Amino acid sequence: MTANKKSYPMLSKKVWWQLRKKFKQSIPGTVTTSYLVALLDMKENSARNNVLPYLEQLGIIDNEGKTLHRARQWRDDAQYPDVCKEIREKIYPKDLLDAAPNPSEDKDAASRWFANNTGTGQTAVSKMVGVYSLLMDADVNTESTAHAKTETSNTKKASAPKKSRASETKNVNDPSGKSLRRGDSSVNGPGVYINLQIHVSSDATPDQIDQLFASMAKHIYRKE
Repeated sequence: MTANKKSYPMLSKKVWWQLRKKFKQSIPGTVTTSYLVALLDMKENSARNNVLPYLEQLGIIDNEGKTLHRARQWRDDAQYPDVCKEIREKIYPKDLLDAAPNPSEDKDAASRWFANNTGTGQTAVSKMVGVYSLLMDADVNTESTAHAKTETSNTKKASAPKKSRASETKNVNDPSGKSLRRGDSSVNGPGVYINLQIHVSSDATPDQIDQLFASMAKHIYRKE
């Protein structure tokens, strides 16, 4: 990056709202790498390089990680719009504020400005636009929407149906030699195999024997 290029905060929206929610519960005296790792479930290097510098840039912590007065304003719903206005006017130049006053509706204008003025790639530009949009919107209701989406996503993952082994399709053979599939209406429960012993009288005629086996085929194998 050349000397005349400037970088801007690149916190993700998820991190923004998670931190604010935690600060509402209790503001830490110092935001450390280990604090962020535990809270945000991220790697130590990511917390050190992708969160701490931007919290300092936003004026929420100082260069030693100690929380500043702005952190208390930032977590307060009543003061949230004013502190967002204060941050954006301190961090962003007037030409950006004039060129893209509503990045939520005109994301392209904001993206072009950050790309041209920072010389960074699409991923970094997208993150910068994300923070800029949060500060321009300055809407605490966005927080509840973001949490609702996260909870819905987690619920869908938890309730996703698992494939049952009982529902798996398998081929089985009935005693008649037909190949059936488990789940067909003609197969109910496990297969049953029956061994029959038939005693034929020695004085039975061939016609009687044929009739006997025809009857077996009809009633046992369902052959007409």
